[in-house]
Amino acid sequence: MPDLRHTTPDPRPPRFDIAALTRLRAILGARPAIEIEAPHLKRAAVLIPIVPSDHGWSILFSLRSLNLAAHSGQISFPGGGVEAGEALEAAAIREAREEVGIATERVELIGRLDDLVTHSGFLVAPFVGVIDQRIDYVLQASEVDEVFEVPIEALLSPQQPEVRYVPFRGKHYPAYYYHYKQYEIWGLTGRILKHFLDFVWRAV
Repeated sequence: MPDLRHTTPDPRPPRFDIAALTRLRAILGARPAIEIEAPHLKRAAVLIPIVPSDHGWSILFSLRSLNLAAHSGQISFPGGGVEAGEALEAAAIREAREEVGIATERVELIGRLDDLVTHSGFLVAPFVGVIDQRIDYVLQASEVDEVFEVPIEALLSPQQPEVRYVPFRGKHYPAYYYHYKQYEIWGLTGRILKHFLDFVWRAV
């Protein structure tokens, strides 16, 4: 596939603008998420943060610490385990605050995506949240090594995603790989991102 690590800025106006964000709110608000009942799995929640940038809107990702017992060194959305008695959406917002310093009052939740089951035994609820202003990220050093933003326009490139078929328990399944600069986003994060961008395409 084409090398997207050193792309030049697109001079055209972004397709995902304020009007598209308004349409995305309506699309997600009108669609109930598929919720999976699996009490034996560990519950987790993640936040897909849509952040304002100089040239439109971007998605925030984090690079997990190499010291973590699970999913170390992987690119992810802010998120983690749900505490006893905690609402799923509250967990997603709390984890974003703890991991990367996004204040609770800065997050506007605009929708929930379908539950996903991970190979490591988690049942994950993804939430989409708009961050209303630029912030200085404060990283939880024990869990996050780095954060970075990817313009939504880059994720809407016709070359995205790259699809590879990976083996699992004797079968092959499609895996979605998104490329931006030196980063390769795949795995569970790639699955969630693909699901989210399917709705973004409807909004632009």
